[in-house]
Amino acid sequence: MSALPKSIVWLASYPKSGNTWVRFLVCNLVFGPQESAAALNELAPDIHELGSLEPPATPLLVKTHFPFGPQLPLASQTAAAIYVVRHPADVLLSNFHYARRSGAVAADEPAAFDEFVAQFLEFRGDPRWIALGMGRWDENVGSWLAQPKEFPVLALRYEDLLADAAGAAARICVLLGLSRTEAEVAAAVAGASFERLRAIEEADIRAERTGIFFKPYLRQTIESGRRFMRAGRAGEAATHLSAAQRQALTAAFGATLQAVGYA
Repeated sequence: MSALPKSIVWLASYPKSGNTWVRFLVCNLVFGPQESAAALNELAPDIHELGSLEPPATPLLVKTHFPFGPQLPLASQTAAAIYVVRHPADVLLSNFHYARRSGAVAADEPAAFDEFVAQFLEFRGDPRWIALGMGRWDENVGSWLAQPKEFPVLALRYEDLLADAAGAAARICVLLGLSRTEAEVAAAVAGASFERLRAIEEADIRAERTGIFFKPYLRQTIESGRRFMRAGRAGEAATHLSAAQRQALTAAFGATLQAVGYA
């Protein structure tokens, strides 16, 4: 990474696409296995939680949900990017449960899911994230993956990560110029597995360590059992969406779905 002429490597995605998973995986590969979410804020800070960000003098990993463009702070300092993309149906479902955890959606309202789906389809993304400058789902994806770019972009599909996390780790090593043994890659992958991250979440909750997994203002929903690391599956939304909703989603995002390899 020290050979890169610019200094920021973005860990980018639309919200609830697997960014935390990949953030752990990348930090494990670069710095060794991490034991808490708090470490990620030191090793790969979240642009949305920083008051400001000065151009770093040395290479820095930075998480973002912003599209690539004028609204991205220090975009001119981009050395490379890792972009995580997930099927929008599963992004929709994961955002719905995230909204329930944060209290943005009434947890026990039977019509809440259908209302959330209708809004997501109308705005082509979660209105909360659009209001925060993160764009529509297809806008966010296209901004990072459209070519040409002046810097390399490694696109990682959530579904491919599930199928072959070691292969994704090897591609990350190539992008960042890391030399890692098979054992080191295996340790990094194991340290970022769903089971391991769920264990870290439970430890952070027990210790009340404020960060990704525990926030004091979410205490009530956390105590009710709602978790950030909820399922870690692909294709789950197919069992929740009606045929009409699936058709509408395909119509809304068809071009981008094809562009990123979703039939």
